[in-house]
Amino acid sequence: MNEEPTEKPGARCEGCRDINRERARAMAAGDVQEAAALTTAMGVHLRVTHEYP
Repeated sequence: MNEEPTEKPGARCEGCRDINRERARAMAAGDVQEAAALTTAMGVHLRVTHEYP
């Protein structure tokens, strides 16, 4: 029997959504340094949480 995956490929977790939301707010406010820090945080999050290479 084939089981459907519980999560769509590429679906974002709550942590991904939070980081992306904060980065978007930083960019909208013109805070490039904060946006860059959040980009780094996303990279770390992807590697640690999602085992992304």
